[in-house]
Amino acid sequence: MRKTIGKFNIQRLIGKGATSSVYLGIDPFTNDKVAIKIAHQAVFSDPVNGPKFRKMFMNEASLAGKLRHPHIVSVYDAGTEDDLHYIVMEYVPGKTLKQHCTSKKLLSYDDIVGIIFKCCSALEHAYRHGVIHRDIKPANLLLDEYNDVKVSDFGTALMENSDHTQILEAVGSPAYMSPEQINGEEVTHRTDIYSLGVVMYQLFSGRLPFTAKNQPELIRRIKEEDATPLAVLRPDIPEYLSSIVERCMDKAPANRYPTWGDMAQDITAAHSKLELPSESVSDTEQFNTLKSLEFFRNFSDVELWEVVRISKWRKFKAECSLIKEGKIGDSLFILAGGEARIMKNGSFLGLVETGQCFGEMAYIHGKKKPRSASVISNTDVVIIKIQSDAIQTASNHLQTSFNKELLTILSNRLEQTSLLASLI
Repeated sequence: MRKTIGKFNIQRLIGKGATSSVYLGIDPFTNDKVAIKIAHQAVFSDPVNGPKFRKMFMNEASLAGKLRHPHIVSVYDAGTEDDLHYIVMEYVPGKTLKQHCTSKKLLSYDDIVGIIFKCCSALEHAYRHGVIHRDIKPANLLLDEYNDVKVSDFGTALMENSDHTQILEAVGSPAYMSPEQINGEEVTHRTDIYSLGVVMYQLFSGRLPFTAKNQPELIRRIKEEDATPLAVLRPDIPEYLSSIVERCMDKAPANRYPTWGDMAQDITAAHSKLELPSESVSDTEQFNTLKSLEFFRNFSDVELWEVVRISKWRKFKAECSLIKEGKIGDSLFILAGGEARIMKNGSFLGLVETGQCFGEMAYIHGKKKPRSASVISNTDVVIIKIQSDAIQTASNHLQTSFNKELLTILSNRLEQTSLLASLI
């Protein structure tokens, strides 16, 4: 086995498929782990299927640097060396959703809803960039060590404004393909919605909606038959979950969700109905809460997912001390729910309402310093805590958004102070 390709050091083989092998690699400049996919030379040389596989490989390589989303596997680099074609991608330790598609290893309803919500966000991001995946299936949905999901393998994707020849015939895995995709008809994002619906069906029930002894029979069933209702396979499944799956898997594209946002909205509503431990705040709930808060009104969805990743959420009862005057700290806080009061030397200074921040001066000064006032909850509250160093090591886009918002807040406070001074 060769030791390097491009600038990357090859460590070991981590996976092998029909058309390529994937190796664990190291970027020598950053020391970060990467996944390196190297195409099998014999596949490209095949006189029948070689041209198609080459197009698929180039399709995925062309995404390098284009799709940046926390729930899409990033493509960093691609190239050719000594007749070897390779793609360098984000390394995701863990497994795929395939392991949870059997009746013995099913995830909880809440976990499934959270995963599908993130997939909606990722595929909406791809669609906004002119990309339709066309091969959504559990094996292409990676789970990291924290059970977070990443959409992978865009080799069969349909891309607008691509410089490469597109594969227009039916591609993908038949069991997850929509009727129009099987027929070789025009595919849209609703094709991916159908496939994600099949994934949901399998995650909920532990079985595919359509199976057969041969491919022609499987295709006939997908086009002509209705799947066994989920309620028959899982009598305990809530109707609002099974109805989402049914709408996704409608044979007529026009009857499916018109947009990823519409599907995500129903997923959010379903999530709110599921019972959660009172002390927990799931990723899905965090993301939707952030979107509703004034502080984050100008943040993009990608930035909000990054906030979810770097923040800690806690719930407190009324009359709890959230920040103590004189205590050393460097974290920034946002009130995600409830109301609190600001106190200094026992005197009331003002209120902190939902969507407002406090403790931001420590971040602005860039160092730990004594808190200048106390903050005490008036009601039950939900607090978002973000450490200064987490923001400072975040993406440049996220840092810019935080800095813009804090500058606006400080400017407004200064203007109010000047106004008060002028009235004295």
